[in-house]
Amino acid sequence: MIKVLFILSAVLMGVASFFAYQNGRTFAATRESKATIHKNIKTEQGLVNGIVDSINQTIADVARVQGELDVEAEKLKAQKLKMAQAESETKRAQADLDSSNAKLAEMKKELELLPPDVKPETLQEDLNRIKQGIAELKAKSESKQTEVDAEMSKVAAVQRAVDNLARKKEDRQKAFERNSMSFSVVAVNSDWGFVVVNAGEPEGISESTKLIVTRGTQTIGKINILSVSGGRTIANILTDTLTPGYSIAPGDKVILENLYQ
Repeated sequence: MIKVLFILSAVLMGVASFFAYQNGRTFAATRESKATIHKNIKTEQGLVNGIVDSINQTIADVARVQGELDVEAEKLKAQKLKMAQAESETKRAQADLDSSNAKLAEMKKELELLPPDVKPETLQEDLNRIKQGIAELKAKSESKQTEVDAEMSKVAAVQRAVDNLARKKEDRQKAFERNSMSFSVVAVNSDWGFVVVNAGEPEGISESTKLIVTRGTQTIGKINILSVSGGRTIANILTDTLTPGYSIAPGDKVILENLYQ
């Protein structure tokens, strides 16, 4: 029995050794495979890192190139601006040149109109001579104008004197004509002491006019105007001016008191 157990133990130990050996080989292979995998991973990781570095370098190169492109674009923009400015200056210079040519053409035409004895070489001297002649003529003209103004002042003074004399003559004539007029007493109211005269506003009579009543060559008395209405005048009889023995009656003549009323 013990022998059997010993044999079984030996067999079990053999089987165990076999499996231990077999597991050791498997473990070693697994460990070697894992190490290979780790090695491959490190290799791949190195490759990936190289690729990433290359990509980063490429991005940096792209950024650098883009910066250079931006700089070149700014330079191109500035160059275009300078070209536009140069073109504008060229157009302005051409316009100035055209204007100068036009002025030159006008000056040539004006030079062609100059008198034969006037030349461009002596133009300034001729201009000075002409200016001097104009100044002399202007001085003479001003002197003559002063004389004319003095004579005109004398004429104006004489004209004013003539106008004054004519006006005085006209006023005197009007006064004579006015005072030469005579009117008549057309009615007498002895109770109230007033008379009615056949003259009024058309004859130039107003309430301030002084009137005298006459009969032939005899002065009868004076009357004081109360009112003037149309062609009739009503006046009070100034009794203290009546000539003794006379009274105003219809038909008596009425004249102005003052010659130059």
